[in-house]
Amino acid sequence: MSLQKVTGDIERMYDQFKIRPISEIYNMLPWNHFLEMDLIVAHRDLDAILNEKKWAIVSGRGPSGPLHLGHILLFKLVAWFQKTFDVYAFIPLSDDEKFVFDKIKSLDDAEYWGLENAKWIAALGFDPKKTRIYISSMHPWVYRHALNVSKYLTISTIKGALGIDDSKNIGIPFYAAVQIVHIIQPTLDFGLRTLVPIALDQDVFMRLTRDVAERMHIPKPASVYVKFLPGLQNIPMSSSAPETAIYVTDDNRTIYNKIMRAHSGGGISTQHQRKNGGDPDKCVIFEWLKAFYFKSRLHAERYAEACRTGQIICGYDCKPLFYETVIKFLEELKDRANKIDLDKFLWRP
Repeated sequence: MSLQKVTGDIERMYDQFKIRPISEIYNMLPWNHFLEMDLIVAHRDLDAILNEKKWAIVSGRGPSGPLHLGHILLFKLVAWFQKTFDVYAFIPLSDDEKFVFDKIKSLDDAEYWGLENAKWIAALGFDPKKTRIYISSMHPWVYRHALNVSKYLTISTIKGALGIDDSKNIGIPFYAAVQIVHIIQPTLDFGLRTLVPIALDQDVFMRLTRDVAERMHIPKPASVYVKFLPGLQNIPMSSSAPETAIYVTDDNRTIYNKIMRAHSGGGISTQHQRKNGGDPDKCVIFEWLKAFYFKSRLHAERYAEACRTGQIICGYDCKPLFYETVIKFLEELKDRANKIDLDKFLWRP
């Protein structure tokens, strides 16, 4: 997703869906890397939930393969919220979603990937005493709550929200109720209002959930909108196009090749870039460096200026720097993941 499209989407959603710029509540949040690098772009009711005495954060994962660095960045934010505000984190592994959308062959495959994903997520610094990672289809309460929620939804509403027609299997519209349950279950069972980090294109589920919550007379969930990383080829990251993302299971050679072939804002040749400079505003590598390397906005701005004036070159400077950054980060994360006692984090039926 391009920077221009993200900006346009935010402006449209300010008007249509009442989300607000995150800058309006800077004073309520401890300053952090996500704000410094503009990785959180907007919110809905975050200010209200921060005034609550107790609340929880919810963020899930549809397990159909290994995690990529875009997933990792999102869960780093979830872990930051948990640690900073000392709240419970609920992390549903939506095997049911991947199954009904035909993204996985069987629920057994989804369970395998769910457990594999869980150890990497837990390794990001979650508190085992306040984290509940669970596989959705294994918990009877998911189905019971989904039945209750389904009575507040209509087929026409779900078809319109998800853009589906009558050719889809009936598990897809019913999954909307399951997704809503994942978001409000801490409220239903523990009286905890929830905060959900989400991408702009997933806000339809938040709007559905808030409508249902209002009809059920329970507190509406709040949300923060995260600027997801662009794919390495400047198209959205996708498991069907592995060249667009760096996965935690990629070996060093694969990572190197993906980075060296990534889209950048450089010139048509080294000589051209030395003379005319590059364009960091159109550079995927620069966006990834903002997420994983730069220490401050000033650090990023100085690096951007060196790019614009031709002092640094994509293939000689930026891409090797990002490669070294990724390798170091993944080595440390893998070491922690291999030491995780997953039983301390898993919420079993």
